[in-house]
Amino acid sequence: MRSNFIAVGPDETLLEADRIMRLARIRHLPVVHKDVLVGLVSHRDVLAASISKLEAAAPAQRIDHLRSISIREVMQRTLTTADETTTLATAARRMLGQKIGCLPVVRPGPAGPVLLGLVTESDLLRAAYVPDFTGASD
Repeated sequence: MRSNFIAVGPDETLLEADRIMRLARIRHLPVVHKDVLVGLVSHRDVLAASISKLEAAAPAQRIDHLRSISIREVMQRTLTTADETTTLATAARRMLGQKIGCLPVVRPGPAGPVLLGLVTESDLLRAAYVPDFTGASD
């Protein structure tokens, strides 16, 4: 599990999410409100929102379009998660079974699940094949 991650709020825009994902070279952003995991937005979600209306649009139009959409509108709300005791094998099975690339790791909190970290496809590959790898993260 990676405990250093970037999260966004549900009221931020897809433009902000897109920029964060591009700059950090990541494909998943947990959506957190008052320390509670409320959703997940993926690179695929951003692409779906921008392609639907802007197949032939200019870059400025794409930026304006993404700026007009809040993360809340497109985030995935029904999430498959893990807890601190979930093994890597179980996490991999969940991810493969659900065809997802990221598994939020949560702990129950009084207002809802508190995000502790993320397990990504890259984390599983690193753990299985190159545990000493210290290069770029996903």
